[in-house]
Amino acid sequence: MTGGGVRVRHILDIGIDLGMPTGVLAELAGKISEQNAEMVALLLSKWGGSRVKTGELLELPTMLHLGLLPVMHGTPPYGLYEHPPGVGLIPPHRTDTGAFLMAEVLGAKNCILVKNVDGLYTADPRTNPDAQLIEDITVDELIRMDLEDLAMERKLLYLLQDASNVREVKIVNGHKRGNIERAIRGEKVGTRIRT
Repeated sequence: MTGGGVRVRHILDIGIDLGMPTGVLAELAGKISEQNAEMVALLLSKWGGSRVKTGELLELPTMLHLGLLPVMHGTPPYGLYEHPPGVGLIPPHRTDTGAFLMAEVLGAKNCILVKNVDGLYTADPRTNPDAQLIEDITVDELIRMDLEDLAMERKLLYLLQDASNVREVKIVNGHKRGNIERAIRGEKVGTRIRT
């Protein structure tokens, strides 16, 4: 699953400045993560990477059976019907939520979110030298902490509480070689949020 990264934040800023409603912002954000899925699928084509569009979800079992590597964009398909946020205009269901929902639908036990940070911290480590990496925490504990800034969508925490399959979400720094492989093997890396 691909996200949109800094390009989505940029397009959301422009859309908010223009007064666009949440549903239109969700549509715009989705287009960026779709473009990223196309690029990633091309980069992974040598290893069976193949682009899957939202309407082709029923093709996933066949693709996996054939040994292909499905690449999808992570924006949930709410689009213009995106739920209004409690505050502001930014769509509450973005690509972290989409990756989690896909993991849940596929029956995965965990979901790994690859970011450009080492995990969740007690405060912003760029501005607070006393900030500590949170290596392992329950979803209930994290919700009670009510951190001002998370490296993921807050909505995902509430979905994890009610999940039937996914028991944990890991946040790892994809800019550090080997971290994704270590997370897949179950090694201690980044932040582990568990039910």
